[in-house]
Amino acid sequence: MRRRRIMENICTLEPRAVWEIFAEICAIPHPSGHEKALADAIAAMAEQHGLKARRDACGNLRIDRAASPGFETRSTVILQGHLDMVPQAEAGSLFDFEKDPIPAVADGGFVRSAAGTTLGGDNGIGVAAALALLFDESFHSGPLAAVFTLSEEIGLNGATALDPAFLAGKYLLNLDSEDEGELFIGCAGGARLEASFAPEYETPSPSFAGALLEVKGLAGGHSGCNIADRRGNAVQFLGAALLGARALRAASAEGGSLDNAIPREAKAMVALNPERRKETLEILASLERQLREKFNLPAGFAITLTEAPLPERVWTEQTHERAVFALAGCPDGVLEMDENFGIPRTSTNLAAVFERGGRLVFRTSQRSLSDGERRAATERVAAHFEKAGAVSEVTNEYPGWLPAPESRLLETATMLYRELFGRAVLVKVIPAGLECGIFAGKRPGLDMISFGPTILDPHSPSERADIASVERFYSYLGALVSAL
Repeated sequence: MRRRRIMENICTLEPRAVWEIFAEICAIPHPSGHEKALADAIAAMAEQHGLKARRDACGNLRIDRAASPGFETRSTVILQGHLDMVPQAEAGSLFDFEKDPIPAVADGGFVRSAAGTTLGGDNGIGVAAALALLFDESFHSGPLAAVFTLSEEIGLNGATALDPAFLAGKYLLNLDSEDEGELFIGCAGGARLEASFAPEYETPSPSFAGALLEVKGLAGGHSGCNIADRRGNAVQFLGAALLGARALRAASAEGGSLDNAIPREAKAMVALNPERRKETLEILASLERQLREKFNLPAGFAITLTEAPLPERVWTEQTHERAVFALAGCPDGVLEMDENFGIPRTSTNLAAVFERGGRLVFRTSQRSLSDGERRAATERVAAHFEKAGAVSEVTNEYPGWLPAPESRLLETATMLYRELFGRAVLVKVIPAGLECGIFAGKRPGLDMISFGPTILDPHSPSERADIASVERFYSYLGALVSAL
């Protein structure tokens, strides 16, 4: 693999082996569904280091390293991560995630993308750390394996299809968490619900004017980890704008993308009576002020109405009302907090609205620490869309990971963290989905924890990895494997 010149400045960072491999990962496009080239390159790297790499029917990768001399009686430790990344770019970007390398650069104390895109530190840093440890001939350990899954970010697809034989081992270290100093021992389960209906159209009055209604400038973020931060949902705000500005008649609605990302922007082509433009602008300005008071919104947040060509057709009044009801009234955000862990217990995310095949599509996702409560949340969202005359389908259901606070792995990990850093590590449950939930069902008794370096704003163009945190994370990873 060849590194791109723009990424050379991260290759001198410490730990050097981790950053060099991460630069190689960034050089190969690997959005969800397009990870094969990266998997091929990693398999080739493993073979160059004399290690065996194999794949299951889905394309998931496992690399094995034999025990070092004198460590043959140790149990197998699995280092686990996923190969895909979330492809998110700033508005108006022409970046092609299927063709363009991520130009990772060191900027102050962080590594970020120079192209205004997601970095892919989630989970490229974890993958790079696992490979660096596997390839380090001076590192002595018992049997060591790395398992890399595909399409984690779009529904844990690789983990769901993973050959259970790939989980042969006693301990699994999932390296897909983004907050240094935290060990995760449980996670939420989840599901995706997609609803749709066929819109009906009519010709707008020739006296009407066209306009573009936009909601923009929100922070976005991870629909599990950031759902309690009150960052605002652009798709739902679009519905609120259409609900409040009754003079508008929409012709289309578009916003959001991935079901695990909080929408940052949304827009609708609309028609309106020019005589009511001033009134409409005042309504939108008032709504913007109200939303600022209710949510934690960036300074750049805005709801705008700009001139545009009059659409040739607009939704009928009934279709408009159905769509506005579906958007503005959809359950969104935290539904219940967990008192024991202080995190969202159950939540839902209105992830996207778009048109496909002549239908208006609403995409959502639900998460919960309780599988039963998650199903109830999904049923609640489905009932809402049913009232709007939409048909719903639930897919990508996956279980949660129940905590096992008495595990030997957790005991060793917590004691070692205090020894290395002089402070206690936080033991937590994450309100997002981790592949460990699926692994627990495939291999009962597998002792697992999840941890990682600090990565800020994952799943957004502001994503950045804390350089010093990566160094401490890698040091801790090596020490933990040595102790098992």
